[in-house]
Amino acid sequence: MGPIARARTRRGLLVLVALAASVHAALGAGSLGDYPGDAGPALDALLRGDLHAFSAAQPAMGAFSLLLRLPFAGLAHLGGPPTQLEVYRWGVFPCVAAIGLLGVWLAEIARSRGTGLPGQVAIVALAVLNPFVTSAVGLGHPEELLTASLAIGAVVAAVHRRSVLAAVLLGLALATKQWAVIAVLPVLLALDARRLRVLAGAAAIAGGITLLAVVGSPGAFLANQLALVHEHYLEPPTQSWLYSISPRVTLHLPHGLVHHGPRLPGSVVGLLHPLIIGVALAIAAYLARLGPTRRTLDRLFAAIALAFLLRCTLDTETMTYYHAPLFATLLAWDALRGERLPLRGLAAAGLAYVVLDRLGPGAIGAGPAALAYLAATVGLAVALAATLVRAPRARVPGDPARPGRAGSRSALGGRREPGGRVVETGA
Repeated sequence: MGPIARARTRRGLLVLVALAASVHAALGAGSLGDYPGDAGPALDALLRGDLHAFSAAQPAMGAFSLLLRLPFAGLAHLGGPPTQLEVYRWGVFPCVAAIGLLGVWLAEIARSRGTGLPGQVAIVALAVLNPFVTSAVGLGHPEELLTASLAIGAVVAAVHRRSVLAAVLLGLALATKQWAVIAVLPVLLALDARRLRVLAGAAAIAGGITLLAVVGSPGAFLANQLALVHEHYLEPPTQSWLYSISPRVTLHLPHGLVHHGPRLPGSVVGLLHPLIIGVALAIAAYLARLGPTRRTLDRLFAAIALAFLLRCTLDTETMTYYHAPLFATLLAWDALRGERLPLRGLAAAGLAYVVLDRLGPGAIGAGPAALAYLAATVGLAVALAATLVRAPRARVPGDPARPGRAGSRSALGGRREPGGRVVETGA
């Protein structure tokens, strides 16, 4: 077997691993989570071809994941009327497969940078078999995985100067979930040219897909989107540090229910999402100020990871699946550096299992769990901020597929040598 045939066989095996793991994750969905009151009604309306009902039921997410799930959900009807869980499982598959295929792409990049087969298999398997996928699928939000794969895929494409692919992936990410806006500036900063074209292309794609959800019922669509700004939760269901500072109140809810517990004032909650965007902009502004010769690969991914980490920390709840884009960032960081094993990804998955599961509210109580999460968050944030501020001097792999001329400058910092290696030069 020649080298080309071996490469194709290896790539095919990695794809099979990703798809098999995705099928396992989709079929393993034992509950619907938020699906019946979130994406379910909109997807059912699409299955009936009722655009008006789709717009009226459109949840506070983008339309792309629903459109992607539509043909797969349709397959569930081939054997007769399916249960809602069967429709949900079929729709989960493409969302999980997206993160699995991102893993295959990252494994290919890692291979080109010297990572052996064990490391490549670890990247693909870890992309799907982790607590974040389990949480997203179990709680009814597979679209989070799709958004993470598209947003981080856009960053990786930008690093490789594939501007058209970066625009497409970024536009689809924005059309899937609103938090993908955090990835916009990192994508633009990773590019060395055509930034306005990429931004315009991504906006056009996101706007075109979103228009489908608007035309049927503009009022309902606007109300659903504004719900994100005004929502505030009765009790943070996981380790949000806000739990410990939220005043406790007694509320009489519909259907005779009474809530005794913490509740953040609506005025405070209304500031949190703008604060998340503001922090992400501040991090991107710092990265931009460094200039192209000091904007290294390590700094770029540290900035993205820090923004996604703070997005979780500053929210009113801290669901495990919220950390999916942070995890995908760390996994991509490992791959682009050509690490022997994806140690950042392994550490993130292990830390999530310990802090968000074994030290969760159900195990040690809400207060201690919030403190455990805060301690882990602060530690990781300090490590990422240190990488962002200091000038790493280690040799960082460049893009061997597109080697530059000797002595040419890399948009990620340093001097690109023949063969694609990037040498850090800024201090």
